[in-house]
Amino acid sequence: MISRRFSLVVALISPIGIYAFFEFNNAKCIIRNPEVLTFDYCYLRSVNRTYKYFSMKTKFLSLPVDNTWVSLKVYKRDNRHIFDRYNVTVDGCRFLKERNNALVNVLFGIFEEFSNLNHTCPFDHDILVEKLPVQHVNTLIKYIVPDGRYILNTTWSIRKVPFAEIIVYFTKF
Repeated sequence: MISRRFSLVVALISPIGIYAFFEFNNAKCIIRNPEVLTFDYCYLRSVNRTYKYFSMKTKFLSLPVDNTWVSLKVYKRDNRHIFDRYNVTVDGCRFLKERNNALVNVLFGIFEEFSNLNHTCPFDHDILVEKLPVQHVNTLIKYIVPDGRYILNTTWSIRKVPFAEIIVYFTKF
């Protein structure tokens, strides 16, 4: 009888954990202008049931690259509908100098340490994101993104002319 009471008290006062899980579902890298860049690779790799990562490498065909614009669109997928949640367009070079857009700053912070985007324009090298793990993304977004299925669509432009599109499908539950 005492052990039952003790277990009930322990169960009531023990901390309750909040668990959130992020999962990559798919990634697509689309070339809009093949004269500007190519993708050497763009993939999701699943090493085992718990470790999945995203990698991408671009090769610019005309260097240096400046006057870049990035359009970010976040959609929430529901059963039969796709809802437009956020739509932001920023000057990429200005953002790298000032970091003044909150949404873009959160998204950039997710992949910043796994990429070579560590300086401002002009870029005279290829851009890569190497082995961005799902666990890293999970720790950064678990409190700020509600549960659901999402689409992150980024369109990359030079002088407002689109040259590439990266679409990432993910689920947070």
